[in-house]
Amino acid sequence: MDLQKLLDPFPIKKEAELVARSIAEDPKHVQQLWEWCISNEKHSWRASWLMDKVYDIDPNLVRPYIPKMIALIPTLENESKQRQYLKLISCEPIPKDVSGEFINRCFDLLINATTAVAIKVHAMQILYNFSIIEPDIKNELALILEEQMEHGTAGFCARARKLLRVLR
Repeated sequence: MDLQKLLDPFPIKKEAELVARSIAEDPKHVQQLWEWCISNEKHSWRASWLMDKVYDIDPNLVRPYIPKMIALIPTLENESKQRQYLKLISCEPIPKDVSGEFINRCFDLLINATTAVAIKVHAMQILYNFSIIEPDIKNELALILEEQMEHGTAGFCARARKLLRVLR
């Protein structure tokens, strides 16, 4: 399967879902998709978007790559890939041995005023998920959420309020 041809030009949602279904039906292509995700190809972010579509069909195909995504986040600068990887990571339980570097990066993304809202929301969810296994961060996370709500979008504030209710 030539993923690059399938994703260039950028497919509409229905086309992407068909490609994702095709990948899910023949799981050997998931490794190929991951290799394109982590490449420096011009449109490799499209592969991470497609990985999300594969996760929607069969999460078990993507789960083995979650630790690899976690390892990439601290140094990843591509916002499109950050958004997709953080979304996928936020859907899964956080490993107990997750690096402090990853958690610090999530806090940095949450606090940074220039971070895209979707990235902030996924980072917020990951930090909440982490607080379940590391309750010591609950107070710090709650304080940051309250502070960020002062200038947050409606979507950000809605998610923050939801998490604040369970953090307290």
